[in-house]
Amino acid sequence: MGGSPRKASAGTALRSALAKLLRETERALECFDDDPSERAHFIRTRVKRLQSLSRLAPKGASWREMFLPPCRELKDLFAEMRDAKIVRALAEKYAPGEARHLRAAARPDLRRAAHLAEFAAGVLSDYPSWKTIEWEMIADRAVGTYRAARNGWKEARRSGAPDAAFHEWRRRVKRLLYQCEYLGGRARLVRLTGRVDRLGETLGEIQDVCMAEVWIGDHVGKVPRDLPRSKKMMRRRALEQGGKLFEAKPRDFRKMLG
Repeated sequence: MGGSPRKASAGTALRSALAKLLRETERALECFDDDPSERAHFIRTRVKRLQSLSRLAPKGASWREMFLPPCRELKDLFAEMRDAKIVRALAEKYAPGEARHLRAAARPDLRRAAHLAEFAAGVLSDYPSWKTIEWEMIADRAVGTYRAARNGWKEARRSGAPDAAFHEWRRRVKRLLYQCEYLGGRARLVRLTGRVDRLGETLGEIQDVCMAEVWIGDHVGKVPRDLPRSKKMMRRRALEQGGKLFEAKPRDFRKMLG
């Protein structure tokens, strides 16, 4: 993904990775109508990676204030299409026959999306210190991401934690995953990345069930018993996965990075 971040010019490698993600997003927009559902998912994933990797830039708060808003808007343009697919599949599973009430997602504004991607590409060049970023600076930023994900686990494991706590935890875990994938190479980090990925999948399943629960409650009325039961089981599995993953303290995670 744009070169090894461990080389002397770690900042240049990070910038190249971000630029590559933007190019992939722009290409997906150009051929969006070939497979709208899959392209929407691909674009959202690429933008989430952009958001996550941009946070590795040290002393970049002011730059991110310009870079992240267009990324966020670009990702959100495709949220309805992605969510509609998930809710339809889960409605058919938990409330057979009720999916007929679902309306088709509106077509995203591709022209606006292309403009946002182009704007983000321009802002990418505005960060003044790409060439001065060293590997250690990026690693230290990643430790902050790990710490936030670990704190999210602590919040989610509290008795009576709301769905919002698990949703926020998922956001932090996905950010950690994308950063670990970028920083990977060492065996211990690769193994940890696999565990982060599995936890992210479980938290994603919880989020999908929450969406279905809300939709069925609003449009059908009675939520099937097996839906909250499934969510409870998934929550338990996520907390167990998190307990094993976050045994390591932030300083231990820093050692994995080298």
